[in-house]
Amino acid sequence: MINKNKKILFLGCNTDQLGYLNELKNRNYYIVGIDQNNNAPGKNLCNVFYNFGYDDVDELIAMGISENFSESDYIFTAAAQFANLGAAAFANRFNISFPSLSSIKICLDKTEFYDSFAANNLPIPATSKIKDEHELKQYLASSSGTNFYLKSDFSKNPNYVYRFNKNNIPWDSFCWVKDRYLQEYYVIQEEFLGRSIRINIYGDRYNIFDFVTSTHIKPNDPFLINAEIIPKLQQFRKFHNMQNWLLKFDVISADQDYVVLDVGMDPPSRMYKLASEEGINFESHYLDQYLNGKATYPHELDS
Repeated sequence: MINKNKKILFLGCNTDQLGYLNELKNRNYYIVGIDQNNNAPGKNLCNVFYNFGYDDVDELIAMGISENFSESDYIFTAAAQFANLGAAAFANRFNISFPSLSSIKICLDKTEFYDSFAANNLPIPATSKIKDEHELKQYLASSSGTNFYLKSDFSKNPNYVYRFNKNNIPWDSFCWVKDRYLQEYYVIQEEFLGRSIRINIYGDRYNIFDFVTSTHIKPNDPFLINAEIIPKLQQFRKFHNMQNWLLKFDVISADQDYVVLDVGMDPPSRMYKLASEEGINFESHYLDQYLNGKATYPHELDS
């Protein structure tokens, strides 16, 4: 029997989301799905399907009114992180529990989250904002650094990240055309050498993966990180009222020194793979975290 008292807006119905759709179906949720692909693989798992993109806020709001969404309903997405912008706007309109639009933007906009990292006493590489090629040339002329990363402000796309040496600058490779990934600035950072790691934080627990090899760093592994990292990342989540979410952080660790490079809100692929190898239904536990703020993951996934 369809239970409209457990109604959920599901943004993006592509192949990567099928496991979550099936889990919600098994939990007897009434699923209102949207996707810009009218033949999305998850379309038939939805009770109702709308054919438009998750960034079309006007369409989202109109659909929400038509489907009688209210504060007792839910929102979920495991799509591209930009989907959270539409989700936050929708949640605000219908008073549904969800991180605020400002918190979502801080996790997407590098210029904002580096400022927030600094405000929460999280170290970052030497960082500046660059608006055009002229400003980049001025910055490099005054910098004593050698190797740099140039990253567009809104990108989670590696095509918008450039690593270069000051003595061999690929000027023709840099794209200065504004789009959804480069909205206003590039940020430029001096390279910080160390071990690249991914830290996933869920509830009061966490796990760590080697970013390059994707190896799970277990509690008894002889790898030490600065003891202050985890509490400070927890504080960042709390500061932005996202303590009920699983957030993932990219960190470079060098002995007891470290810098934080990025924060992400989408499902952690390395943790998902480890769960699959351990025979753990990741989708079920991720939904518990996302919808109820409960970190129910088995401890085999911890570090």
